[in-house]
Amino acid sequence: MSLGSLTDAHTIRSPAHVEYGAGAVDALEAFARDRDVDSALVVTDDHLAASGVIDTPVARLDAAGVDVAVYDGVAPEPKLSMVEAAAERVADHDLVVGVGGGSSMDTAKLAAALAKHGGPVRDMLGMDNVPGETGPLALVPTTAGTGSEVTHIGVFADEREGGVKKVVFSPHLFADLAAVDPDLTTTLPPGVAAATGLDALTHAVESYVTVLRTPYTDTLARRAVELVAANLRPAVTQGPENDAARANMSLAAMLAGQAFVNSGLGAVHALTYPLGMECGLGHGLANGVLLPHVMRYNVPAEVERFADLAALLGAERRPGESTRAFADRSVEQVFDLLEDVDVPTSIAAYGDFDRETFADFADVAFEHSEHNIERNPRHMDREDVIDVFEAAMAGRYSTS
Repeated sequence: MSLGSLTDAHTIRSPAHVEYGAGAVDALEAFARDRDVDSALVVTDDHLAASGVIDTPVARLDAAGVDVAVYDGVAPEPKLSMVEAAAERVADHDLVVGVGGGSSMDTAKLAAALAKHGGPVRDMLGMDNVPGETGPLALVPTTAGTGSEVTHIGVFADEREGGVKKVVFSPHLFADLAAVDPDLTTTLPPGVAAATGLDALTHAVESYVTVLRTPYTDTLARRAVELVAANLRPAVTQGPENDAARANMSLAAMLAGQAFVNSGLGAVHALTYPLGMECGLGHGLANGVLLPHVMRYNVPAEVERFADLAALLGAERRPGESTRAFADRSVEQVFDLLEDVDVPTSIAAYGDFDRETFADFADVAFEHSEHNIERNPRHMDREDVIDVFEAAMAGRYSTS
């Protein structure tokens, strides 16, 4: 394992321009004027279009004299066919604006690239296969979790292969503008706020312990963990009334996104693949329910780091408590958080699984996300993955 040090050289990957805070979406107007944009396509989902959440970004574009059209065909866990459909619409516009959660923003990224360079879209999947820059691209999150607004990554289901998730990585997919405005998260339902917030926490925790971490990503990940620990509960239970909690969750998601896009992730993200593909479990929920179980497995490999996480998550070290015992309490802190935001601590809530099923799950994880397993701080083989799934089936009080 080779870890970054303060004296090593590191590449920092980031969008060109980030606006953060209440009213950040207003930056769309100046962005459109500066780029002499005549027409824009907003890529979103039908719920956001119908509920009026997209009205504010659309109004800012209108104020810049931009002719705005909307593609609202994105769905959770987006499919490549949605990218293709959106790309067909992009051709008539000179700005793409992704508004929504990770699904809408990921779709906007790849649709902009596909419209610019042509297909087939599957040729762009994988690492560095987007041939060049897209047209102007702005991303506006309406959830606080995925961090997609500050990453160069998209995740899509491939219908030709039975819904297998495929990933695209390219520096050409970074936004020209990321406008992170917590005011757009006001109407998030509690369940969505919980799931997306746990997604951000998973990004931060995995960034902090991955073998590719750096001092830069450590700084981002630590702060993101603190913010989620302090703000996810009120953001879920008091969302519309608690501006500070929502603002801090938006910040946490952005920081965690910047952390993991520069550090990579770990086994939690590998193990979510089969849960999403086979059970239809949403990415944020899958991350949340698996996170403490993978943490428990990883503690022996990074005792000091998990002790750090225990403190960042709000635990206070007891007199005479060993570093290992305190590190173990990082897991309990996450279990407490799951229970407080009404997320199960066991995957039994989502299906009746057995060891044979978990063997199949392990095969899927290694086939489609082996890079994340390789970045995990503790070595995992197929049997280890099966054991972690069994622990996740048993729930909080499993000792596996």
